[in-house]
Amino acid sequence: MVVLLSIIGILAIAVIVILLYYNQAFPEAQEIAEEMELIDGDYWFHGDSDVGFIIFAGAKTDERAYAYMAKLLYEEGYTVVVSKQLFHLSAFGAKHGLEVIASSPQIKKWILIGHSLGGMPASRIAAAQPEKLLGVALLATYASVDLSELDISAIRITAENDGVMNNERMENYNGNLPENSVNIVLEGTNHQGFAAYKSASGRDGAASISWQEQNEQSVRLILDFFAEQIETVSE
Repeated sequence: MVVLLSIIGILAIAVIVILLYYNQAFPEAQEIAEEMELIDGDYWFHGDSDVGFIIFAGAKTDERAYAYMAKLLYEEGYTVVVSKQLFHLSAFGAKHGLEVIASSPQIKKWILIGHSLGGMPASRIAAAQPEKLLGVALLATYASVDLSELDISAIRITAENDGVMNNERMENYNGNLPENSVNIVLEGTNHQGFAAYKSASGRDGAASISWQEQNEQSVRLILDFFAEQIETVSE
């Protein structure tokens, strides 16, 4: 009994620490998030395209930090969902991401965007239901499961001055990427610049461009990479 209570106590403390010390979104991103529809904890922009995007946040990061990226995609006509994460821990987000896909039959194909630990649910969903996807966009992360035999595409964008993600680990997982994949390094960027927050850890490298510009460059690269496939779906 004492051991059980101790475990419960440790878990409770861990939850409190996560809730108090997560990476909070910048006010600019929070304002954009207020424009989005909140459905069961997820933030939605509803577009007219047959293609939709689901964004999976990095670990301990406020989902609203991805509202600017979501708006950029929405302005191009796409439905965009920033998926909620239990205790802001995206490692547990695959099941919920599959629920989002199942709830939106009007979207013919999805593109999953995973930032940092958000690459884990994006990869798991891709492995579970590749027929629902055009592919994945991995931001400062890697495919955590083997996608190499799947008929999907992947673009991986990394930050030149990333002080958070382990580059050696990313390289070790290169074999998990599907055949149609590209790797791009954005100059003057850092890990947190793929969203709109300041890392609570303080471990990230310095960026010479703004987070807005890093978001804009990333979105343009993603849309350019998937352009032909998106056009096929929309025909």
